[in-house]
Amino acid sequence: MRLMYFAVPGRAEASRLALALSGMEWEDVEIDGNTFQKMRQDGLLPWDMLPVLETDQGMLAESSAILRFAGEKAGLLPEDAFMRAKVNEFLDGMGPIARAMDTTFGIEDAEERIRLRKSLFEPNGAATKAMKTYEEKLAQSPHGWAAGTEEMSIADLKLFTELFAFFSGNYDGIEPSMLEGYEILLAYHHQMATEPRIRHHYRDITSDDIRWTFLPNAFDS
Repeated sequence: MRLMYFAVPGRAEASRLALALSGMEWEDVEIDGNTFQKMRQDGLLPWDMLPVLETDQGMLAESSAILRFAGEKAGLLPEDAFMRAKVNEFLDGMGPIARAMDTTFGIEDAEERIRLRKSLFEPNGAATKAMKTYEEKLAQSPHGWAAGTEEMSIADLKLFTELFAFFSGNYDGIEPSMLEGYEILLAYHHQMATEPRIRHHYRDITSDDIRWTFLPNAFDS
């Protein structure tokens, strides 16, 4: 299998992680902008977007669908039907913060882009509301996992990789200091970053890497 996406964590990192934990053979293919446009022109993208997962059964698109597929293979979906639905509920519920960020990517004026991104983290901003919701969900979870599951699930892979990647420095206007005061989220970050499988996966990542936010103690300072 081949997972194709840009050379950033973005919406593919959770699937990369699930595929790595699944034990299946797969290739992580990094795509640049020119290749992406050519794939679109050639009709190789089912929904004209990345990521896509190339399998022996055909091409699979949409990040959540890929994550569910990879998560199934990795044993990261509950067997109980209701709890599986709760995991899917959490995946769907994370949509607003990503959509809010999407509105800033096409803005060429740096000052305007930074202003809009910072506004997302103001008291009534979309990112602030989302992060408070995540804290409420985590506070209600009996085991500390995102969807209230007994063990780590794909909901955790998505929350961990997508949320904390925003603070990597890759998005101008968004700074690690914006996490100050979110003690539940920071405790959750520690829980995920020190989970043995997660820690092993990122064992070769350094503080200079774009994925430094996935390391234990990344936000201690």
